[in-house]
Amino acid sequence: MMDVGELLAGVDEVRWSRMRHAYGPAAEVPELLRDLADADPAVRETALDAMYGGIHHQGDVYACTIEVIPFLLRIAADAGRPGRAEVVGLLASIGGADDPEPRTGLYRRARQSVAAGYPLWSALAHDPDPQVRAAVPAVLPVCAEQATDCVDLLRARFVMEEDPRVRVAIVEAVAEFAKRGTATQATGVWIADLLARDEDVQVRITALAASARLPAQPGLPPVRVQTALELLDAVYTQETPVADPAGFTTGTLLGSIRRLREASAAGRRAPQADQLVRAISNGLADRVDDRVALLSALLASSDWERRIDAVFPAGNLIDGWRGSYGQIVALIGDRLHDDHPGLRPRATQVLENLGELARPAADPLFAGLSQSLRVAHHARRTGQLPWVVEWPQGLPTVGPALRALAGAGDLRALPMLQWVLERDQMPRDVGQLIAGYGDEAAQLVPVIRRRLRKLRDDERRDDLAHALAAMGPAAADAVPDLLKLPASSAVVRALTAVGPAAASAMPWLREQVAASDRLVAAAAAEALHAVGGDAAGALAVYDRFLTGDVYEQRAAVDGLGRLGPQAAPYAGRLRKLLRRKDPYGWLRLGAARALWQAVGETSAVTPVLEGVWDANPHTRTAIARVWSEMGRAAADAEPLIEAELSRVRRHNAVEGGYGSAQVVDDERLLRACRAALTAVAG
Repeated sequence: MMDVGELLAGVDEVRWSRMRHAYGPAAEVPELLRDLADADPAVRETALDAMYGGIHHQGDVYACTIEVIPFLLRIAADAGRPGRAEVVGLLASIGGADDPEPRTGLYRRARQSVAAGYPLWSALAHDPDPQVRAAVPAVLPVCAEQATDCVDLLRARFVMEEDPRVRVAIVEAVAEFAKRGTATQATGVWIADLLARDEDVQVRITALAASARLPAQPGLPPVRVQTALELLDAVYTQETPVADPAGFTTGTLLGSIRRLREASAAGRRAPQADQLVRAISNGLADRVDDRVALLSALLASSDWERRIDAVFPAGNLIDGWRGSYGQIVALIGDRLHDDHPGLRPRATQVLENLGELARPAADPLFAGLSQSLRVAHHARRTGQLPWVVEWPQGLPTVGPALRALAGAGDLRALPMLQWVLERDQMPRDVGQLIAGYGDEAAQLVPVIRRRLRKLRDDERRDDLAHALAAMGPAAADAVPDLLKLPASSAVVRALTAVGPAAASAMPWLREQVAASDRLVAAAAAEALHAVGGDAAGALAVYDRFLTGDVYEQRAAVDGLGRLGPQAAPYAGRLRKLLRRKDPYGWLRLGAARALWQAVGETSAVTPVLEGVWDANPHTRTAIARVWSEMGRAAADAEPLIEAELSRVRRHNAVEGGYGSAQVVDDERLLRACRAALTAVAG
């Protein structure tokens, strides 16, 4: 092991202060590199966290990141030095080992610099330290030009390797090369042979997860769920290695993640099995029924480790794929009353944003909420199903279990939401949950009115106005209270939804059409027509907005569409907007919809709707509703609708991304498509 000064010779000669990273000048990089080479693991973890947080912030690459690579390679090459495995992992991330797409600019230079270390990686594959050997396979995918050599190296090392962690890492890396098409068909055969014959059950199940995500190849049988369950049974029975706690703490994100990992492994027999369950489920990809069968079997197991390991993969499946989830949602609901308290927060996290898909879990949700604390602080909510969660900063929020029950549309949640409404410190998001019930929540109008009178100027007023808007005419009694609030688009939309029963608001609405806030003015224009039948007043606003920016134009065309035939004189201007440059398609969609609603035009409308449908999946629900209105006039869209309904992936699912409204929005699209298909097919 070299002296640190010799190891990092020349580091102070680089003009780090002239370079920048995510948080400013990179002047501290030399000290971070010295700390990465330190004997103290706490010092190394702190430095590594700073590296990920600054010079490689969220995967970014800066000029200083490029300059750091040679020094990181030296640390990784220094035999016997502790912490080298973590440095290899950092280099794999900087080189983009997990991203097969071509790179440009600094990202390309970083990949080339890490790939140039292939001779080092070849040597470290045989390093005496098993942690280093386990880290090397993950960096090799950076070396795309040596892909064949990498696979040969890994397979040769596998034959002599005795450490189970390294053997598993080798199989995962070889599978990654095969997945990217940079390995021969023989590689797939090799993985299949490991699945059938290897003595180590973790190697076999890793090979199974790898086989599930590989492209189909002649002679390679598909992965069977029963085989996966049998191998998982062996893993849980034989147990997996349990790492000793590190024994130190650091005030870093990496340290927090490590401590959480150590805590979750405490008391477990097979702490690494959760990764295997996740890998197998993800590997099955679009085989939704097989994934449901796999995870349902684990969720129904008498072994709490299997149950807890299946919850998040089940949530990932529902979030990203369409399917019949009644059975699996019911099993997740059962986990709310599980003997193991760690299952309850996981189950509520999965159920929280499922909307109507959470209905099979409604009874256990209601039972749990009925028996739980009504208010809990975030720091101590584990194992509880509170109605309200209080946070160290900011307003409270509705608890996840109550969000799930309300999102499912269960009427038993309404008395709970009323209690939440009446709290002195009312949560900021209760209104959106009440809105989901529409006029079924009209019993809450008196409580909402009282709250509107007491609330100071904060986001909760608009949230409650949103709830009133969802009730429509049933919220008419709240009109006087709405008129006392500062003007906002949410308040105006609530008056619009009430309709003619809000006639007393017309003088106030006439003032708002001249508001400097275009959202308020546009909403007020719609209200003039919906509340008082004043189409001329609305048209005057839309006429002004048509000459404004793209957001004002979108508000104008949406409003013209709602006016229907009364907007016919604007057909020519709407046709011009169909030819506008519009990268996301929302303006052209609005103009096409308005043309249909105003004059029943189809020749110009149909190709625009079909083009926007292809260009921006997020427009599809709105377009499907237009096609439902058009009926047989939109018959040419039938193949597009059928293709969408046949898709397995949710239209808004993004690899590595997630949105809280993802499931609800996609289910809304499916309902709109089914209605459209019925209409256009006649």
